[in-house]
Amino acid sequence: MNETRLKKIFDLLSENQSYLTSEKIAQELNVSPKTVRNEIKVLDALLERHGGHIDAKARYGYRFEVVDMDLFRDFLANHWAQYAYEEDNLSYKPSRVQFLLKTLLFEKNYIRANDLCEQLSISKSQLSADLSILRQKIEPYQLYLDVRPHHGMKINGSELNLRLCIANLLYNDGKSLEEDEFETQWILEEMRRNILHVFNQHHYETSEVVFHNLVIHLFVALERVKIGESIVMDTSHLDSLKNTVEYQIAHEIISELERQFGYKFPEDEKGYVSMHLSGKRVYGQSELEPHVVSSEVDDLVVAMIERVRLVLNVDLTKDLELRVALGLHCEPMVKRIRYKLMMKNPLLADIKTHKQAFETAVVASEVVNIRHNTKLTEDEIAYIALHFYLALERHKVAVNRKRVLLVCSTGHGTAKLLEYRFKQEFNPFLDEVVTKDALSIRNLDLRAFDLIVSTVPLSVKTITPIIYVSTLLSDQDLQALRHRFNQNERSIAEYFDRKLFYKDVLVSTKEEIIFFMAQRISELRHFEDGFYESILRREEVASTEFGNLIAIPHPDKAFSSNTVVSVAILKKPIQWKERMVQLVFMLAYGNHELDNLDVFFAKSAQFLTSASDINAAIQANDYDDFMKIIDRN
Repeated sequence: MNETRLKKIFDLLSENQSYLTSEKIAQELNVSPKTVRNEIKVLDALLERHGGHIDAKARYGYRFEVVDMDLFRDFLANHWAQYAYEEDNLSYKPSRVQFLLKTLLFEKNYIRANDLCEQLSISKSQLSADLSILRQKIEPYQLYLDVRPHHGMKINGSELNLRLCIANLLYNDGKSLEEDEFETQWILEEMRRNILHVFNQHHYETSEVVFHNLVIHLFVALERVKIGESIVMDTSHLDSLKNTVEYQIAHEIISELERQFGYKFPEDEKGYVSMHLSGKRVYGQSELEPHVVSSEVDDLVVAMIERVRLVLNVDLTKDLELRVALGLHCEPMVKRIRYKLMMKNPLLADIKTHKQAFETAVVASEVVNIRHNTKLTEDEIAYIALHFYLALERHKVAVNRKRVLLVCSTGHGTAKLLEYRFKQEFNPFLDEVVTKDALSIRNLDLRAFDLIVSTVPLSVKTITPIIYVSTLLSDQDLQALRHRFNQNERSIAEYFDRKLFYKDVLVSTKEEIIFFMAQRISELRHFEDGFYESILRREEVASTEFGNLIAIPHPDKAFSSNTVVSVAILKKPIQWKERMVQLVFMLAYGNHELDNLDVFFAKSAQFLTSASDINAAIQANDYDDFMKIIDRN
């Protein structure tokens, strides 16, 4: 456990009855007087809520006072430790890398390797291994670790890229923020309060997610200004921003930061903040007029939806709600691209579980990449996926949904029980469920139903299929019902081909297995040239690792009329991108309208999320063993 700076300052103040100047405290702690003054603001804000107070007197300094002894004693006994001490967990590798990132990203001078080793209590070889991970983390931001003999090391790159890296690697992780020092938490909270006040004055709306991102970027700007680093903007660009509402808001926000934290911000920083504002705005209902979405952006959206139709054969071209929503989203997104800003998406992992929506967004985003000469991040693609998810939900065809008649004995309780269990198991397939007792069905037109499920023998004559089940739906009942719901559709097993099944494949990289499988499937199905390259392009946009040791690589366009899946079980797991993979499904989706991605993912969802089934599939001896596991789902 290490003492925090707050505790050291508090100890000095509480041990002295007289006033102490910030210079005197700074000398004791070997920090700057400005740092001491900022820390005392934080400490005073904390103590005032718990019976204490720090009195500040011009030319004399600071003195600690107790206002409410009982409240203060309770604070010392039960709460003070969480602010006074911090865990020393630098023996844990990820923590060391995070420490190195924070140290090097916030330091403008070179730092010697010996000093870092001493701080971390590690050897030079361990430091070298940690720095290798650090280099991988900063590389996407076009930053590099500059190492100079006899000088040390520092992270170099443009100021904009440095800030993006700091925001995304250090402060856009909710868990990291929760564990960060109290001073950071206090500054962020004050920033939120001040920014919200300015927004309210201007009736400026933004979502919670983008508001959080803006606060983080402003916090990083403050930290950079503290060490004398600032954004430098092109003069003409800065002048063009000065005429916008965003610039006026940025001016007021910066003025609040200067007043509260005592640092002077250069004019260019106001332009930087206004860039963020213009790239993050959410328009209110009263502002939804045609001029909000430019003709350029509307044309972009139309092209995105058209590409989805051509590549995935999903026709959303008549969905005006999607066109408007995407337009309102893309308007600020295009500005973020222009200003080279990145926005993190805290819902990324959740959104990626909706496979068809995310894949649709990947296809649509290619239009953005080409037109704006960029490469959208997974975070930005996930925001687009949210709009497609809603559109796909609106446009779900009812071809897979059935009207079902449940026939039970006369007991109302058992009928409700069966209806509840039935809906719980088969809701995605159901259009309507009608529950009746055996006597009541004589007055019904049974031809209006697609399926009759009964717990009692029926003497009626009808062309509608009847399945008899127990009231509690046994496993055998469920299997028969699943078969009935799927009998008019392709079974998941029909996607697989014995000739495209490979067991105990020995490879060391994802590129090797993709090339091997792509070559075999292309030869067998006579695909046109470019199948392998198409898969790599898709993989570059967003990794197709699924978790549970599975990856599902697939092309960025259709190469066949019908969907086909090739399977490779690797002899040993390999690193895909972030996860290990041993079972590879190479999916070549068809361009027939019933063969879109949704069909495969919907039918295979139960298998893909079952760790036991996946493990059994990996252990399968041959194709027949493998298909027995697939057929269970």
